[in-house]
Amino acid sequence: MLHRVLNLVRKEVLQFARDRMLTTFLFMLPLLQLILLAQATGRGINSLQVAVLDLDHSAVSRALITELDNRRELEVRYFVQSEEDLRRLLDRGTVTVGVVFPRGLAGDLTNPAGNPQVQMVVDGSNSVAGSVALGAASTALGEYAQERLRERGLALQSPIDLRVTTRYNPTYNFRYFAIPAQVGFITYQITLAVASLGLARERELGTLEQLIVAPLSRWEILLGKAIPALIIGALNFLLMLGVAVGFFHVPLRGSFVLLFAVTLLFIAAEIGWGVLLSSVARTQQQAILFVFILAMVDITFSGYMVPVRNLPQALQMIAQVVPMYHYLIAIRAVMLKGAGLSAFWPHVLALAGLSLAVAVIAASSMRRRVG
Repeated sequence: MLHRVLNLVRKEVLQFARDRMLTTFLFMLPLLQLILLAQATGRGINSLQVAVLDLDHSAVSRALITELDNRRELEVRYFVQSEEDLRRLLDRGTVTVGVVFPRGLAGDLTNPAGNPQVQMVVDGSNSVAGSVALGAASTALGEYAQERLRERGLALQSPIDLRVTTRYNPTYNFRYFAIPAQVGFITYQITLAVASLGLARERELGTLEQLIVAPLSRWEILLGKAIPALIIGALNFLLMLGVAVGFFHVPLRGSFVLLFAVTLLFIAAEIGWGVLLSSVARTQQQAILFVFILAMVDITFSGYMVPVRNLPQALQMIAQVVPMYHYLIAIRAVMLKGAGLSAFWPHVLALAGLSLAVAVIAASSMRRRVG
């Protein structure tokens, strides 16, 4: 009995060894994902973008800006001229925190009757990044107020009064950040799985040859396989969105029509990937395995678990060709910020380009592999 079992094990191992692509995916891609996630999470949350509106234009305000920029968690990147510019950067997700130094700040710090105030506007849509940015900025300003002025021989009469405004998620509810991403990821998984089974099922059932000789062009076959996946993906999204808003009370502050249109564009891009995987896979099981492996990699590059900014620069460039990266930015912007298309149009344009490019590649791959 043991001998027969060992012979069967040997046969299975040989089958895996012959399929070099599958063997590579099984061992190398999970290893790559572990390395990338370990690097990204090990660095912590660093270099969160800060915008400054300096109305004081004094040596003190410039010193405070330097203090903010010296924090590992923060990077002062933008100097704006008005509060409207500051709000625009926050709406686009370009910055995590905005700091406003009012006129007369330097005088209020040393005036016994002064009331030095600094306004901070925090993007709370990412509750983790927002709380880290708030803590780092508060610490930097507080340390300057307590130490640096005394070192220069200035009499500090009162500490800086921080007036904090948290936009989009005032309670720092982590669900508001996580659940829209989960809606996107579930839609992604279902769409990719359905699309990847199309040609693989035909090949496994032996009906692919009949499909090839049918009076259908390759683009007609592609559309015939894509439309059911599009319908299933869209219905799945509507169901998940209803649960997120109705049951978990995640806000939908923006336009539903805009969100649904962007979702259809995202689904189209993932259908292209699914058809491409389906044309490569020999069986339905292999297609699903490819979907699982691709999903693990996409999680790393999409910002689903860790911010893309935490990845090395080369890997941040790879993230630009991952459709889910652009979609997660869009769905969070519409649901949490109520943003319009003007706030994230580059990501919509990227989704459109990726949808077209992947569709062309999938059609070309299908033409080569199915005759």
